[in-house]
Amino acid sequence: MKTGNLKYTRKIYKLDSVSIGNKYRTYKTNKPNNLFTNIIRIEKDNGYHDRSRFFEHWLYFRNDTNWKRCTKTGLAKTVKPNVYEGNISELIKLKTKNHKGKDWENEKHFLIVQFSIDFKTIVVDIFQNFYPRSKILIEHLINEHNLHYKL
Repeated sequence: MKTGNLKYTRKIYKLDSVSIGNKYRTYKTNKPNNLFTNIIRIEKDNGYHDRSRFFEHWLYFRNDTNWKRCTKTGLAKTVKPNVYEGNISELIKLKTKNHKGKDWENEKHFLIVQFSIDFKTIVVDIFQNFYPRSKILIEHLINEHNLHYKL
């Protein structure tokens, strides 16, 4: 699929379980591949991070045995309801670490994530090896993107 001249890959996840207190939700899909895992988890943001952007949710891709070590991204609100944007980073392993003593991260893949109105389905679109740095470009991409759920 394409938005403009940019190719993206889409995967649809269905709700599998909800934690006690609704802190997180787990979703599953069939046919995982190198970009998409079989299981993802959405957590509400607790506000305890040092990011410059406000994140509504965190998206975890189950690629490790412990959720804390899994690939994650913050999902930032967009101008469209139930549509969020994020990125998948690649680790840069240097001798010099960041101020928290961790490896540096660099945005690698752009994500557009869409929730159904009842939050029982999540659509994840990944633009592989592409990340727009401009907020205006992100807004235009989302406005022109072929969303799964028409709003």
